[in-house]
Amino acid sequence: MDLGIKGKRALILGSSAGMGRGVAEALAAEGVDVVLTGRHQDKLDPIAAAMAARYGVRVEAKACDLGKDGDLDRLMDFALDKFGGIDIQFNNCGGPPRLLPGEADLKLWREWFEIIVMAVINATSRVLPGMRERKWGRVLCMTTSNLLAAKQDNVMSGSLRLAVAGWAKALSQEVGPDGITVNCLVPGRIYTERVKLGDETRAKRLGTTPEQVAESMRKNTPMRRDGKVEDMAATAAFLASEQAGYITGSVIRVDGGKAQSNL
Repeated sequence: MDLGIKGKRALILGSSAGMGRGVAEALAAEGVDVVLTGRHQDKLDPIAAAMAARYGVRVEAKACDLGKDGDLDRLMDFALDKFGGIDIQFNNCGGPPRLLPGEADLKLWREWFEIIVMAVINATSRVLPGMRERKWGRVLCMTTSNLLAAKQDNVMSGSLRLAVAGWAKALSQEVGPDGITVNCLVPGRIYTERVKLGDETRAKRLGTTPEQVAESMRKNTPMRRDGKVEDMAATAAFLASEQAGYITGSVIRVDGGKAQSNL
């Protein structure tokens, strides 16, 4: 299927590894020019070169640490200067420590609020004027399965990404008349380095092994397997497509059926 987005321009936050990189690859394969971001320029540069050579698209790379003052502004200036505008905004970042509610202090809450919530709002606000002028845009936000079922041992991620989902729903209603869609993606157990680290953290808390934790998690998923980055990337690429132009304000699960919610 031709997704109709060849020649579009995308900014993919957190795209040096994991799901962000997978989404960047999927969009580049559709002919989309992309800006890659991550904390380390020396890691980004070879990824950008390989992606440009493989797909024949323009790939720019700019280091950005969402926790550092001014980094996001510099990234947005770079992306808009290089491409002249962004058509597809993919909001994604690493997750906070896996903590119980009583383990997270106020300083940590403030730090991660800036990274998870304010960075998304700030980055999107920079690209929206151009999208509205062109009457076309796609905004995608990576969230967490904790939107649907809270987990006490990952309270910060669930709480802060729930705020992102509420903002995204409201934004979708505002910009819908301008041809812009805004959707959230909810991953299940998509196997990445963060999932591996999560298994290790849970194993220590429960007094078991990471392998036993992983097997238990898989047994609780109807598909009985971990998801692949490609599963999420394909969904994101479709939501960025012309064909998905009537899907907005939605929370799309890519979780192998794990969530127990009827919605």
